Amino acid sequence: MNKETIDWKAKYKEAAQELEAYENDQTAQQLRQLATRLSVGISGQSQALDDALNALQPHLQPQQSTTRLPKSALDQVDRQIRALDQQRAASGQAILEAVSTWIRQLKSYLTMESSLSEALLILERTAPVQLESNYQLPDVVAELVDLQGKLITEIAGGPSQDAPTDIDLAPVEAELASLVDLLILSDSARQQANRIAARLREGLTLPVLVDALKEVVELARAAHTSTNEDFENYLINLNSQLAEVQSFLQESFSEQQVAGDAHRLLDQKVREDVGQIQSAVKSSIDLSELKQSVATQLAGIVEAMDEFRRNEEQRDTRMQERYDSLMARVAEMELETQRVKTHMEEERQKARTDSLTGLPNRAAYDDHMRKEFERWSRYQQGFSVAVGDLDYFKRINDTYGHLAGDKVLRLVARVLSRNLRSADFIARFGGEEFVVLMPSTKASEAQTGIDKLRAAIGKSPFNFHGKPVTITMSFGVTEIQAGDTPDQLFERADGALYQAKQEGRNRVCVA
Repeated sequence: MNKETIDWKAKYKEAAQELEAYENDQTAQQLRQLATRLSVGISGQSQALDDALNALQPHLQPQQSTTRLPKSALDQVDRQIRALDQQRAASGQAILEAVSTWIRQLKSYLTMESSLSEALLILERTAPVQLESNYQLPDVVAELVDLQGKLITEIAGGPSQDAPTDIDLAPVEAELASLVDLLILSDSARQQANRIAARLREGLTLPVLVDALKEVVELARAAHTSTNEDFENYLINLNSQLAEVQSFLQESFSEQQVAGDAHRLLDQKVREDVGQIQSAVKSSIDLSELKQSVATQLAGIVEAMDEFRRNEEQRDTRMQERYDSLMARVAEMELETQRVKTHMEEERQKARTDSLTGLPNRAAYDDHMRKEFERWSRYQQGFSVAVGDLDYFKRINDTYGHLAGDKVLRLVARVLSRNLRSADFIARFGGEEFVVLMPSTKASEAQTGIDKLRAAIGKSPFNFHGKPVTITMSFGVTEIQAGDTPDQLFERADGALYQAKQEGRNRVCVA
């Protein structure tokens, strides 16, 4: 009898340990699945961070649930997240510098009697605080555009006797059109933006410019609202889903505590019944009485085991239902995260593409230049930069109209793209100016390649109203040198372009 009791207790203890190990393994797998889903949500922000997450991914698989995550992989993810924060801080500083320059330019046009001095001063003081959050950028830009419109109205409304009445608005038109192109908008708002940009490029007068500025401000607000609402809704849903995950984990912990209490009660009940059986064996002198006592105690043990089994089955059913519900929510999170990621990537591409020519814009150029500088710093892999500008482009706008000028820009962009190497990068820098990055290319080699581009532009058939029109471009080329910054490199190429203009245009100069 004692031997059978000891064997039964050992089996019960082994079963309890197996059950506890199974529950721990289930919880670990759920946490790893959650970490995998969350890693999808933050991917796409940085190539280095994506690589670190990909290195961690194999260790999050279900078959790895009993092993610890490698510290080196976790440290790499932590480093890359910190590096991403630093990059965002640098980008924020660049935006702040650009906004500060804009404000200073507006202040330079103020008169002593201007009513906008205080508003510009307040904006100059508050902009650094507002721009600490990137999502406030549209508000700052909208306020600047509004102040610029009021300033233009002041200038137009009260010119002095000696003040010029013929103000060249071409630079303002170009900057506003570029701003409209950069806004991240819905499809319907983008159609409106394209109409505004086309009207801006057709030419403006001061009275019409005020209305155009108001429309641009409304577009900036729409861009700010639509982007923020979309991302805010995503974060709200994500927060709700994470709350459900937390609730599930808390309930799982509570269920484990209940299961532990049930194990202890069962153990206590079995021990008490076995103790009574042992006492009855020792004290009994009547065999039939002993049989009756033993049978009663064994029935109690069987009943306790049945009750324990029923409770465990019910608990397993509840856990499985909650687990299935959680996995369904996690699947929803994954789909929503992928949707938001796709949307953000589409908006990122729109923000880096010039809507008129389809070429990368200045923001994309800045990103590409940064990568080339990183390769230069790490591997000393040189490259060249070429800046090109259409010759006498203003004559085309004045003679044939701004729509014809837009057509020329699109055709020139197509010719440039077709005649570059696949490794080269070209962007529309602004207005009629284009910039080309040529990796692993010396200045002399770049000069030869860019001269072929220049010749291709000159030979291209441009026609307006059935008449051929000759279009030419001038270029400045330079090669990266030790100690260069991106601005210094560009300024040197731009200086070579200026030299090409001074020497008669339709040529390539090297600095």
